[in-house]
Amino acid sequence: MKMKTTLLAAAAMSLLATSASAVDWGGYLRVGPGQKQSFKCADGGSDGGHGGIGRLGNECNTYGEFALSQGAQAGGVDYKATLMTNFYQPGSDPNGVQTAVNQIYVEGKGYDMAPNQTFWVGRRFYHRADVHFDDTFFVNMTGSGAGVDGFDLGVGTLSLAVFRQDDNGANPGSRLNVDLEGIKVNPGGKLRITGDFTKFSGTGGKSGTGISIQHNQSLGSWDNTAWFQYAQGSAYLDMGFGGATDDSGKKRWRFVESPSWTKGPLTGQGLFEFGEEKTPTLTGTNKRKYASAAGRLAYAFTKNFKLQGELGTSSFRWQDSAPNQTITKLTIAPTLAVGPNYYDRPELRLYVSTFSMNDAYVANHGLSKKTQSSVGVQAEIWF
Repeated sequence: MKMKTTLLAAAAMSLLATSASAVDWGGYLRVGPGQKQSFKCADGGSDGGHGGIGRLGNECNTYGEFALSQGAQAGGVDYKATLMTNFYQPGSDPNGVQTAVNQIYVEGKGYDMAPNQTFWVGRRFYHRADVHFDDTFFVNMTGSGAGVDGFDLGVGTLSLAVFRQDDNGANPGSRLNVDLEGIKVNPGGKLRITGDFTKFSGTGGKSGTGISIQHNQSLGSWDNTAWFQYAQGSAYLDMGFGGATDDSGKKRWRFVESPSWTKGPLTGQGLFEFGEEKTPTLTGTNKRKYASAAGRLAYAFTKNFKLQGELGTSSFRWQDSAPNQTITKLTIAPTLAVGPNYYDRPELRLYVSTFSMNDAYVANHGLSKKTQSSVGVQAEIWF
């Protein structure tokens, strides 16, 4: 751990030492003590974590990410180097945190053969799209690779990227992503179409394909985002890598819709999701199904005080023969804020959460009761 921390510090100092323009610094942090340690976070939703029922009062870890970026110009090219480190601790005690590098890349724009495109190489968060209150990224092409963004096709803007995974492992993987954004299809509405093509080598390595169709609609004071996504083989629904040995018989699909209104004293965001995964077996096909409905509402009584509430329910069955597991969460959170709007940060929250589970959920997770509760304090900030 000490060696890794030293290497991260050395990389950061190297970036700071670069001459030219000022260094930009930004990041994200959530931290705070929680109670009821035996049941401080639920394990529901389609992603096997807190997904599907909301993150408020249900994201009881310590997490932070901090980025340094240095921009400059050389040979008529505007370029920038970015380093982002992060730390993570499953509980609320920051001692013993796990550290890593989650972004380290260089990008440039203004090359004479393609002056309007941005070229990049490295590891980076790439073209992600999420539902914030659930902390779920439904498009997430993050990885180590290279790409070029910004081809204006008239109907939209095209970006291309290739990624590699597990170079020294048993099943090295390659991925091509094609992302066409900003297609105007109706007043206030734009379409985004993303393709995912994967191939793993090594013993049992398989190929895969996927497509994501995303529609963003602006209607005055509120917005709506909807996704329909399909993937098969070694490609995944978020347009990233799936399982290296998943063949074409492995098929996944999901539909997601998220309305939001983010300005003014009354704000909120919702999530409706359902999907299915089919896996071939020796005796047929196993179907895994899931569905979630959740939402967060906040009302700002003053500029600096709001009351937030979050309600979510998720139902899922991981095998045909297994019963549905269901979990419902309700959280109330008095909050100190710096403004009334949905994304105004930082926020300092006191939260109280209650969880209600059915018998199948209780049995599968080794719990003793069908209802649980948690209390905690949390700070969240990005900058």
